[in-house]
Amino acid sequence: MADVEFELTVDGTTSAVEAGFSESLLTVLRDRLGVRGPKVGCAHGRCGACAVSVTVPGEDAHVLCACLVPAAIVAGCAVSTIASINGPDGELSDVQEAFLAEGAVQCGICTAGFVTAATELLDTNPDPTREEIEGALYGNLCRCTGYGRIVAAVEAAAAGRREATS
Repeated sequence: MADVEFELTVDGTTSAVEAGFSESLLTVLRDRLGVRGPKVGCAHGRCGACAVSVTVPGEDAHVLCACLVPAAIVAGCAVSTIASINGPDGELSDVQEAFLAEGAVQCGICTAGFVTAATELLDTNPDPTREEIEGALYGNLCRCTGYGRIVAAVEAAAAGRREATS
């Protein structure tokens, strides 16, 4: 099938992209645009290492596995990767800090996907229950850390956000 040309906004920068219609967003991000935050994991949408946040104009953001999404489908959308998740002065975000403090990082392959999913959850729900946290992280797989520390990190980030606003 012929390539299609479209504009894609990634982490606030809009670029002209040419890709095969069924070429994945992950391939375009990594191979065409040099965006390395989303990782190549399973390539089947089962591990979440490639998770990105996609915002359709006029709608809420959704965390998606970039390996499953044809890049051309998100033309005109805003794609946010781990690279755009940081604190107000460019330092680590509250979620990233909580992951470090709780020991919720090990090899790093899954971290970008977990932080992306956790950030999206807390941006829309600052006081999630444990079940809501587990649901938001469901599509992410960690083989090193174990989920207890990851869930604890999200709970800690949520508590910090609630404390900061009270």
